[in-house]
Amino acid sequence: MALTFGFWSEQETQVGHSYSRRLHELVDEVRLAEKVGFDCVALSEQHVALGGISSSAPEVVFGYLAAVTSRVKLRAAVTLMPQRINHALRSAERLAVTDILSNGRMEFYGGRANTTIAMRAFNVDPNETLAQMEEGLALLKTAMRQDIFTFDGKYYQIPPRQLVPKPLQKPHPVIGIAATSERSHVWAASQGFAVMSSNIYQGWEAQQKLIGAYQTNWKRDEEGPLQRPRIGIPLFIGIGKTDEQAKADYAGPLMHYAKISTDAYPRLAAIADDYKYMGESVPSMERAANDWDYLVNESATTVCGSPDTVIRQIEKFEAMGIDEVLLHMDSVPHEKIMEAIDMVGRYVIPHFNDRNNVVRPTEEILGQIRLMRTKNK
Repeated sequence: MALTFGFWSEQETQVGHSYSRRLHELVDEVRLAEKVGFDCVALSEQHVALGGISSSAPEVVFGYLAAVTSRVKLRAAVTLMPQRINHALRSAERLAVTDILSNGRMEFYGGRANTTIAMRAFNVDPNETLAQMEEGLALLKTAMRQDIFTFDGKYYQIPPRQLVPKPLQKPHPVIGIAATSERSHVWAASQGFAVMSSNIYQGWEAQQKLIGAYQTNWKRDEEGPLQRPRIGIPLFIGIGKTDEQAKADYAGPLMHYAKISTDAYPRLAAIADDYKYMGESVPSMERAANDWDYLVNESATTVCGSPDTVIRQIEKFEAMGIDEVLLHMDSVPHEKIMEAIDMVGRYVIPHFNDRNNVVRPTEEILGQIRLMRTKNK
């Protein structure tokens, strides 16, 4: 199967720019991404965030995008599943409605939440986010599959009720999770869910281990929409006409993003057992924030360079067994994002999806013709 490509945004707004203007720019970016061949658009959910990230209500944006796009999949990546942030039954209702309005183009990926800033704002106990995510996804799935359903869990107790309306896709849209721990990869696989996998800057070996854990433990949900495992990876991207231009435009923003992570994850590791594993990634995150060569070549999180360089870098991920890449196009001004979307659509996506339809040098083609003539004599 051909590698699929997603455009992933956190609606990051540059210092001195307008949040309202940025939201309209995002719509333009999504429309261009659909036009040039991206398969899906993934929007993050972040609350009371620092540093310009402003994607606080992606479910509202999806409703708007459903009307101004026609082909591209619309993916919640991720909906935060702590009960105080999003009640799972409300998530099911929103998913069903936007699935109908988009004519069956929604996908739903859940997550635990990964910042103390958001958790404390919503009075979320970090020791309960994992259990609430898993139970919330079970409720969401049950509500969409069954006509009249009931649910009896630790966090949710629902008497016999009916989800109104049901989603257009049957039995329901694809469900997945964002995962950074081996435990969550194994759990997603056991449920027959898709996974968006990240190694938190820890490198190729760590990423391959996570992929292997998911693939080895995947079990098809006989009532679910996925027929086979689906593993995607979020990649930070910088792209330019040359390697030098791409580095000049993106090195600062990409390293700054890694630096932000070095502040958030250690706090979580210190306050909750379920997040302790994040502490192991701190040295890698600190290195990624300060060492450009490590970030691009060793962290297994980032691609940057000319289109040819980016293609070669993505081929390494393809060889690991992933099904899709979600390209994080943010952290730079809107004009640069539009340029990056166009370049990926013009050069990168065709290489992976329809290589025989990509123009190659005349001498390369003539060389193959001459070789075939020689063999046919």
